[in-house]
Amino acid sequence: MNQRGIGSDRGVALRPVAADEDDDLRLAVARARRVVEDQPEPFRSLAFAGVLAHLLEDGAVRTQRPAHADTAAAPAPPSTAIPVAEFLAQRRIDSHPDRVVAIAYHHYHRHDGQGVTTKDLVEGYTRSRTKRPQNYPDVIASCVRKGYLVDGGRRDGMKTWVVTASGEAHVEQDM
Repeated sequence: MNQRGIGSDRGVALRPVAADEDDDLRLAVARARRVVEDQPEPFRSLAFAGVLAHLLEDGAVRTQRPAHADTAAAPAPPSTAIPVAEFLAQRRIDSHPDRVVAIAYHHYHRHDGQGVTTKDLVEGYTRSRTKRPQNYPDVIASCVRKGYLVDGGRRDGMKTWVVTASGEAHVEQDM
């Protein structure tokens, strides 16, 4: 047992952590999650533990970051000056909700904060030559439940949805 009462039988000795190291630990955990996210569940947990242990051992977590660490951790937002088809092709999109959020993000930034309508979503799918979802309201409701879109009122008699800050972060960091 170590100081915290947790066994260190996994090969990584735990040590007290200073408050200023919290951000570095969070970065290590986030990096480990990104590395193992594609693994199927029985192996994801094991892979996460191994990757995190590797990142933490031998002082891989630094108390002082190099000057360029902030630029590597926060990449520039994706450009929306390109057509929607090219924008979607550059992203790693696995599902209709992800694609809808990406189209909403592109539309929001391309049209000065204007909400996206179902018509805009259909146009985005058509231009990207991607198979459309059979039930747009279900996909949009899924995005709203996840907090990626919110109701944006009406435009030209149609309901609009606006991408949220968490929706923007999802497109910028997770795709």
